[in-house]
Amino acid sequence: MELSQIDPRIIASDCDGLVVGGDIKIGGQKRVWQCAYKQSAYVLKALMADESTLRRVKRELAIMEVCRSPYLPRLGPLPLRELITPDGSHILYFLEEHIDGMPLASLAKPMPWLDVVSLGLCISEALDILSTNGYVHRDVKPMNIIQKTSSIYVLLDAGFALARHDDTITSSGKVVGTSAYLSPEQITLPAKQLDVRSDLFALGITMYQYGTGVHPFFNDDTPQGDVVRNIMECDCPSPDRLHDQLPVSLGNVILRMLRKSREERYATLEDFRNDLRLVHRQEA
Repeated sequence: MELSQIDPRIIASDCDGLVVGGDIKIGGQKRVWQCAYKQSAYVLKALMADESTLRRVKRELAIMEVCRSPYLPRLGPLPLRELITPDGSHILYFLEEHIDGMPLASLAKPMPWLDVVSLGLCISEALDILSTNGYVHRDVKPMNIIQKTSSIYVLLDAGFALARHDDTITSSGKVVGTSAYLSPEQITLPAKQLDVRSDLFALGITMYQYGTGVHPFFNDDTPQGDVVRNIMECDCPSPDRLHDQLPVSLGNVILRMLRKSREERYATLEDFRNDLRLVHRQEA
């Protein structure tokens, strides 16, 4: 059985008090539904059980237990469970906090520049908590961000997170992440050498997109064939040139996030937030 073929009623029948609603996400490795458990709203996540998936899920749950932030989801009240379906398939499932809001990927671009500042402040706070506890998210992108309000954004899905203090789960040589949001070092370095500056690069791509309306490394000024090659080789246009309502000072912050060499990006996320706050004070 594949994830797309799972009947959620099988999971509901395995757990008293669980009512499963509509699909939120169907992917190759994970399926997500809206649900209610004991009359409270949650998100139900299900994965096909194998050894590496079990390790990855346990890591994701550990992150939710340890990394407490208003900009990260909390673990739900149902502990990780394994279900054997009638055809013999093994499914892992658990509950996660339901974040009431809109996926960033569903919002119109460009958004107001003040919202771009809020996006950067919130997601960098989430990344800071992860980094402090030894994790690199590795999949920061609009599809993994929820806008609760114009000033509050939540980073989802730590399923691909790297634990710098633990063994690597991913096979050696495999690049983890989404191609259009990879940092140069995700492409070129071993996973264990990554740090929060890689996530900062991906956040920079996202802020650029929602500040200008276009991807920094896949637009009319860049080759159209291979976004990964463009990330490695192409400079992006100045954001304020693409959208004249975006303050030059905010564009400069974003460009610093997108430097090819991570040593030229912000050394700390607090330095980054200080510059964002300065933009807000000077331009608002």
